[in-house]
Order: sequence, then structure tokens, then C-alpha cells
Amino acid sequence: MSDPDERPEGRRETRALLMEAARRLFAEQGVEATTIRQIADAAGVTERTFYRYFEGKEGLVAGDALAWIDLLNEAIRGRPAEEGPYLAVRRAMASVAGRMRELGGAPLWAFGARARARPLLPRASLRPLQRLETSIADALLVRDPEALRDLAGPDPDPRFAAELLARLAAGALRTAALRHRRLEAADEGSSPGVAALLDEAFSLIATLAAGP
Repeated sequence: MSDPDERPEGRRETRALLMEAARRLFAEQGVEATTIRQIADAAGVTERTFYRYFEGKEGLVAGDALAWIDLLNEAIRGRPAEEGPYLAVRRAMASVAGRMRELGGAPLWAFGARARARPLLPRASLRPLQRLETSIADALLVRDPEALRDLAGPDPDPRFAAELLARLAAGALRTAALRHRRLEAADEGSSPGVAALLDEAFSLIATLAAGP
């Protein structure tokens, strides 16, 4: 085993190797059952090297979450102008979730169910969740503040509308991830996946909003 290459590309490669090793081990044996040493060994580096990149497993999961947050922000801002705020967020999240396999598999916070482990995303830090909500709201405000102002009613406050939609979206994502873990824990392979469950969550929100 060796320390990471000091070149930027070497550091990126080492970071990617650690995350891929964690993703594989989490899928095989669950989050809580996986040790830092196992992750480092699987990536071909030392434990000391691991801690140069991440503050434990919680830091690894939080870092992974932040990478997805940046992708989602870009996806929301890039949605077509004719889509309303709700549809833009829903389709952007579906697009990012659909790229999970292409970008290295499911995010690290989706693992842990097979070992009936405690979920790490809510436990790791509140800050990634807060940053997710803030990033979604900021993207919506950049994309189309007037549409948000129209939704806000007689006392228009686009920030209020953006933050409300952002928190609904973050709740849908978290609920889909938790359901994914429960389904996988109850019966191996029974979950349709986070992306499908996320789409189901957004459909349910729309149905509840239009209900009697």
C-alpha cells in the first residue's frame, strides 16, 4: 500500500478509489459492518491515507452527498424555461438519479439496509441536508424568480416559495432512500431503486396537493 499521488489527478483517483471501495463494501455487508481498514485495503491504500480524504465513514458519506448536490443544482438550472418550478425540480432529480449507475452507482447514503444498519445520511451531519435544500432553492431563484413570485400569492416572496419546494424535494429524496433501505432489508433485491421510488414520491406529493 502507498500514499496517494501528490498530483491533483492522483488525488482525484485516490478519492474515487476509496469511494468505489466503500460503495462495494457497503452493498455487500452494510455500512455499520464495514470498517475503515476494509475500505482502505480494498482501495489499496493505508488507513492514514483514508483519513487524509475523509473524517471517518460519516465524512465519506457526507462528501458523496455534497457531490450529488452540485450535480442537482446544475440540472435544475438547466431545465427548459417552459417547465414550472415543481416540474423542473422533479425532472432534474429524476435525471440525476438516473445517472447514478453512469457516475459510479448509487450514492453512498443509499446503502446499509442489508445489514439492518442505521442510516448514515441523517446521522452524518445536518449540514448536507441543509445544503441540499439551500442549493435547490438557489437554483430555482436563478432559473425563474418570476415563476416563484407568481406562486407565492398576494404577498409574493420568491425565496419563501423556493425554500418550501426545496424542502419538499429533500423530503421526497430522503423518504425514497429510507424506503429503498427498508425494502432491501425485508427482501433481498425487492426495491425498484431510489430513482423509481423518488418518482413515486413526487407523484404522491402532486396527488396529495390535488386531493379532495
